This record gives sequence, structure tokens and C-alpha cells, in this order.
Amino acid sequence: MAARRLVTPDQPSVVRAVLGAYEFLASLKFAVVLIGMLATVLGVGTFVESGYGTEAVKFGIWNTWWFTLLGALLAVSIFCAAAIRYPWKKNQTGFVITHIGLLVLLTGCLLSQRGGIDAQLPLLEGEQGSRAYEDSHHFVLRVRSQGSQSGSEEILPVAFRSGPFNWNEYGTQRSWLPWGLAPRDVGVLYDTDGIRLEVLDFYADSTAALAPSVSLRIGSDTFAAPGMPADAQTRGMWMPVELAWQPDPLRATQMRHRASVGGGTVVFWKVDSRAESEAFLAGTPDPEIGYGKQGQLVLVADGTPHRLLLDAVVGKERFAINASDPSRKDEANALFVEVTEFEPKLSAVRVRVRRGPQGRDEEMVVLADLPEVTIHAPRAGVYGTLWIDREVADASDRMQGKGKSRIDIIQAKGSWDSSSQGRGRGGLEQGSGHSLLYRRWQAPAVTSGSLPTDGSPVPAFAMPRAQLEMRVDRFLPADKIEVATLPRPFDKDKVPSAKRRAANVRLTIDGRSESFWLAGLPIQPIEEVPGPAEERTVEASARSVTINLVPDAIDIGFDVKLDNFERRLDPGTSQASHFSSVVEFLSRQGKPLVGAPVTITMNAPVDFSDPATGRSYRLFQESFMGPWLPGDELFERFTKNLTVRPDKLEASVLTVNYDPGRGIKYAGSGLIVAGIFTMFYMRAYFFGPRKQATSRDPSQ
Repeated sequence: MAARRLVTPDQPSVVRAVLGAYEFLASLKFAVVLIGMLATVLGVGTFVESGYGTEAVKFGIWNTWWFTLLGALLAVSIFCAAAIRYPWKKNQTGFVITHIGLLVLLTGCLLSQRGGIDAQLPLLEGEQGSRAYEDSHHFVLRVRSQGSQSGSEEILPVAFRSGPFNWNEYGTQRSWLPWGLAPRDVGVLYDTDGIRLEVLDFYADSTAALAPSVSLRIGSDTFAAPGMPADAQTRGMWMPVELAWQPDPLRATQMRHRASVGGGTVVFWKVDSRAESEAFLAGTPDPEIGYGKQGQLVLVADGTPHRLLLDAVVGKERFAINASDPSRKDEANALFVEVTEFEPKLSAVRVRVRRGPQGRDEEMVVLADLPEVTIHAPRAGVYGTLWIDREVADASDRMQGKGKSRIDIIQAKGSWDSSSQGRGRGGLEQGSGHSLLYRRWQAPAVTSGSLPTDGSPVPAFAMPRAQLEMRVDRFLPADKIEVATLPRPFDKDKVPSAKRRAANVRLTIDGRSESFWLAGLPIQPIEEVPGPAEERTVEASARSVTINLVPDAIDIGFDVKLDNFERRLDPGTSQASHFSSVVEFLSRQGKPLVGAPVTITMNAPVDFSDPATGRSYRLFQESFMGPWLPGDELFERFTKNLTVRPDKLEASVLTVNYDPGRGIKYAGSGLIVAGIFTMFYMRAYFFGPRKQATSRDPSQ
């Protein structure tokens, strides 16, 4: 059933070019090459979906312009292959039906690609909702003039195509696929009327961490203990330690800045001056002079440590510690010290210091076990530490730092020259950056120095069976307490409702520009007021703009009420083996749209149509959220408006699917089957028309 030749030598060149292109598009060679390319792309798409999930393959292949172009070329080839054989003969009926079916199928696929919906509908037990959230976000800008009422603000939605990965991963881990051909909105998204929005970076999944903070590991690669398996001794043991600083650790106990590990205590805080950083390193005790009953007080002045036994100086007359002649009381630059009181319960000493005989007294309170809250005398340039050598076995006391082992870590301004580590004046270099310094106290000795932030080990606590080491996994410096945004590794099995999107944006209003990380509003069963990380406002002289990163949502036209959510676990595990939802379909007025509640399980979806538009949705049981118990943060947030609070709280996550091309794809598939059946029935396409056998005359 070869195609007719349309090009002849006597035709004009333009006509020959057009007809030649027509013949090429209708040729078998072009169809074979095109089908081979599509088969290769479909095969690659299968591996991409297996490795990265459905959203990744949609972003990188199915929804790209080049895949749509391949589909369009295939449709053109199919149409030309059938049209060039017109007028069709009777034995070409099956061929024509099959090609019409292919065109109908491709049309349905295009409608599904462009208008299909896969969204999540999270529901709490006993609650109802009609908004389903897609795995994509957009920005919302709310413009408000100075002095205007809240209701007069202008709302500007800004579309945003981000992709399923953290942006810093596209050129590294995932470079084997041309993700750059996929549509992604980088740079300027909106620039109108003095308002400019730029996206500088994006995390498809992130976490929030307090800064300043430090993430450590303390352990050993050769740790061994009685009864430990041999493979564990080979692997070693490392304990993670997460520490964040707060301005008042005595009251802000919700932020952990100290931890007990390896038989000792690790404490973290920040200092704001170079002098205090140098005093931190220099303020170590001298074991040779001992500690006495009350401890050894170290006062650092002008970079020089002065070590005093409290037993000898508490309650004594004021004395000079850096004068050329301590007996003189009138030396102008002398530092006069009076140790007025020692409090044994708090392990604290009160000290008065004065510069020169006419100077003003400045009071210090030095705590042995809480060095992070010690009150220094910065005006006089004096910084103190108190060291008490004692035996303490109680775990709660060790957590307070009352043991013989403690590591103090500070965030210091400037950089540190590691070649100058050790006791005495340090090697701090002036700079705008930050560094980590540490002081290891394991009685009777103390060492101090720079703590590398590249993961290099430094000695930690010495134990009978191993010398523990300390490594820095992550250091988040900050001059003031703030929330830092960190990327999470890609997880294809993580549902969109569990991901925390975050965009690094630059928002400019009338020449005033601010850059910041903005967290996306979460997909959750109830709507809440955005938190500080989810909403930012930039103010100019005449107006302000508030920005949010909002998940794309659709209103399905009716309410789904979750009557009951059931979750069963595999025996002996915490893994869910089965979960299902019993739901009701309600109108906007709250009237049931079906006679009885229906059950949606993982393998049994439910079809339901919007009574107003007739749009048909298919609801799947995708996942769940929770359970949350009283005292959990989300439990308290989600039940704060309930009069009767449940014993536990769970949320079901349903997938709402809308496929506008489903019926057309079914029709196209039916036509293809009918065409193939017709071709086999007529035997024309595969075997050609039967030829009449001619009888021969025996006489010939």
C-alpha cells in the first residue's frame, strides 16, 4: 500500500519543495525514525519515574516543549500518511480507521497533559473541605499604600515554575538528563510599576534551623566496649550533637545550647567582641598552682591571664594584679580587684574591678558551671572564668557542667590562625566573617584553640577505651538570632504535603530592595495565619508589599467530609500495611450528594462528579498525616478551636485526579482496536487482495 508520488520534474520549485516535504512527512522512513525516538524517550521516562518519581518525569519529560513537539510531529506524520493515500480504496478501511484512532488518542493525551489535575486533599477526621492542592506554588504580592485600610490592598498573583529538585542539584547530581530544557522560572518574575520580584535560588524541600548554631559529632572510629559486636567496633561510634544559641539560656530553655555526651558536657554560645574571644582562649587554669576548695579564678586583662586561688582572695582587701609594684595604690594603669563573695551552691564568685585609683567600679559575676552567662567587665577590659576541680557522678549535675569534663564552643568574629593555637594570647585576625573556638576542660588540664569547620577532627573527651574526637558537620553563623533555611536531600517517596518549599527572593519596591528566604505555605488540613518565615513585608516610602509563596489549589465544587480514617500496622512494626477513609460527599449547603458514605482505599478509588459543572473526579487514598497526641505542636494547633478535643488526631491525604482526555483516549484506543480488527478481517493490509487463479487449457 505504497504512497503515491506527487513530485514531478515539470513542477515549479516552490511546489516541488512543498510536495517534497509532504511526501517526507508521510514516508515510512520518517515514521520509523520518529517512533524510534519516542520509544527511546518513553524508555528513559520510565527510568526517570522509577528513580525520581512522577512529578520529576512530568517536569523533565512529559510536560516539556520538546516532548510535545515530538507528539505533534507524530500526529502530523500519521495524518500525512493517511491523507497522501486519498482517495482511499475499500481494502484501506482498516488502515484509515487505525490512523484516525491514533490521532484521537494523541488528542486525548494532549488534553490530559495540558488540563489534567493531580492534587492533594488533606482532611482531619470529622472535618470537611473542597480545596485540593497541586505540587506547585505561585507567589502572591499584596500591595498596600501607606495609611490605607487593610481591605484596600491590591493582590497580584505571580506564576512560578520551580521544578521538583533543589536548584543547586541540576548541574551536579542530575546532569545526565537535560533538565535545562524543562521550563523553570529563574530570575525576574515580575517587574511592573516599580515592583520587581526576582527568584535567586529555590529548595524543593528544606528545613529551618536556628542560627547561630553548630552541628557536631563526637565519637571515635576505633571505639570498643565490653559486649559490643565486632562489626560495631570496626565502624566506631559517633553521637550527633545539635546546639543553638539563645540570648538568655537561663529562661529560654526551649532552645538547647548544651548537651551531655561521652561523660561530659558540650556548651555553645556566641561572643560579640574580639577581646572576649581572645580572653576565651587565654582564660585557662594552671593545674600546677592547684584549685583549692573554692576553685581557681582566671581574669584576663589586656590579653594577659591572671590566675588566683579563691581560698586566698575571697573577702580580702582590694589589690592590684597588673601593677609594676602591687603595694602601690596610685598607679594609673593598674587593675584593682576585690573578690567580694563566693556562692558555693551556684559555684559563682562576685568580683569588683577598677582601672586606676580614680576609676569607676565595675562588677563581675563569674560562674564555673555556666560560663555562657558570666557577667564580664568589658568597660574595664576584664574577662573572667572560674574552674573548680571536683568529682561529680550524677547525670543531671553533668548536664549542668558540674563535672570534670566540659567542652566550651563559641562563635567568634573574625578568622583564626590555627598555627597560633594554644594557651595565651590567640591568633584572631580581624575580619567580617565568623569562626569557631573551643576550650576543652578535662580536669586537671584545659586546652583551647580553633575548631575547624571543614570536618577535621580535634580531640574531645578521653575515655578508658578510646580517645573521643569532635567534628563539625555544619556551622550556621549569625550576628543575631535568626532562622536559616537549609536544603533537604531529594526523596521521591515523600508526598508533597510533607515538603517544605523555600525560595530565595529579592523584592524591590520603589528602589528599596531586600533579599531573603521565603518558606512556602504548607499543605495542611486547616488554614492558618502565615508564620514569620512564610510571609515578609518590604516597606518603601509610600507603600508596602507583602509576599507569600502559596501552593496552587483548585476548588472541586463540592465538600468531602472525612467520617473515619482507619490505619493498620504490620505486626510488630510501626509501618502502615493498610489505610482507608470513609467519606461523605456534600453540597455547598451541607446536604449529602449520595445516599451513604463511601470507603476509599489504596487500591479502590472512587469516581464522583461536580454536580454544578459535570467535571468528573477520581479520588485515591494516597497517604496520611499523624497521628498527633495531646502536647504535640500540630495537635495543639489543629485542635485549638475545638470544644471537644480527641485523644489523638489523624489526617487522611486523598489524591484528586481530573483527566479531561480520558474519554477521548478510550475512544481512540477503541478505534485503533477496531481498525486492526478490520485489517485482519479484510486481509488487505497484511496479505494483499486475493488473486483469482487462472485455469490453463490442457491443449496449450
